[in-house]
Amino acid sequence: MIRALLALIATASLACDAFAGAAEVVVYTSVDDVFARPICQQFEKQSGIKVKVVPDTEETKSTGLLNRLIAEKKRPQADVFWSGDPVRAAILKSKGVSAAYRSPSAAGLPDEYSDAEGQWTGFSARARVIIYNKQLVPAGQEPQSIHALLDPKWSGKACIANPLFGTTSMHAAALFGVMGDAKAQEFFDGITANKVKMLSSNGEVKRAVASGDYAFGLTDTDDAAGALQEG
Repeated sequence: MIRALLALIATASLACDAFAGAAEVVVYTSVDDVFARPICQQFEKQSGIKVKVVPDTEETKSTGLLNRLIAEKKRPQADVFWSGDPVRAAILKSKGVSAAYRSPSAAGLPDEYSDAEGQWTGFSARARVIIYNKQLVPAGQEPQSIHALLDPKWSGKACIANPLFGTTSMHAAALFGVMGDAKAQEFFDGITANKVKMLSSNGEVKRAVASGDYAFGLTDTDDAAGALQEG
């Protein structure tokens, strides 16, 4: 059984006790490579344990590896699943794919952000945010909420990532939970009618807005931070 944690290797010391004596650890991760790989490399240096990183594709974030882990249940190939959200880990738990593990390094983390039975541990959070291109959005007209996606004045000028995958799927699920099925469906039908472009990933949303292909888009804080750093 794999250890389905949001971040078993969040710090280089976090998993040393769990894999003491192991020659290699296989990590399936849906976290962006630019973040995941340096942490895995740091873990290798401090532990002496080689980490084989198996990333998800940008287009099927989390979902692709989730299905792979379920398919490999009887003959698991991964030691760790590092996901960008807790829902995939909860699914693995419900299907009996994951195993419990409580890392000493996770002591002190808020209980509400981890599984009560130790099936996954949350160690960080990110938010869903709107990014916009200053050249295309006049001062004082900046979109203030996701409801701007429904505004006719932005018809064909906004974008989001495919809501079937990654954090956008979690955002969509949250909207259905908060708004109710009928209103949430009305919202998504509305953004389709308003010609909101659905792109392959949050990273693609960032690039499309930064390049001026779209005036604004909905993405994650890490992608937004990347856009700011890139100017």
